[in-house]
Amino acid sequence: MFDAQALLSGDENALAGAVDALSPELYRYAAGILLNRHDAEDAVQCAFASLWQHRESVKNPDAVRAYLYRCTYRAAVDIIRKNRLYIPVLRQEEKAPLSEEMCAALSKLSPVERAIVYERAVTETPYGELAEHLGLREDNVRKKYERARKKLAAALKKGGEI
Repeated sequence: MFDAQALLSGDENALAGAVDALSPELYRYAAGILLNRHDAEDAVQCAFASLWQHRESVKNPDAVRAYLYRCTYRAAVDIIRKNRLYIPVLRQEEKAPLSEEMCAALSKLSPVERAIVYERAVTETPYGELAEHLGLREDNVRKKYERARKKLAAALKKGGEI
């Protein structure tokens, strides 16, 4: 665990503790949105950099985790926008975290839909917490999740998966 109060007070050791404690889950979250390991690492680094730069604006130490999820999501969306015309090519030593069919189906979803599907399906994040991460209302997240599931199922069905 890490000391959020110390981190918000400017303690660099507390920042290192937060990086150690939260990076793995934030990385998985970003990878679920971006479908690319390197971009996911960049998004997580951006989130921690943003937290450190704007730590004075985070008033509640209990909100640090949600702040980092929100920053990771925003960084992932920025990366997607920057790379719109770029088609990632895996190096031979890299293996895709998901099948080509699943990556193709997920690419049909918007970044927010991918974030919601990842957090609900993989990490089983409660809707309330997910809404806090994304800065949305809980009922909005529920509806987006249902729509994203239907889109994903349809995309997989077209690909012959279902």
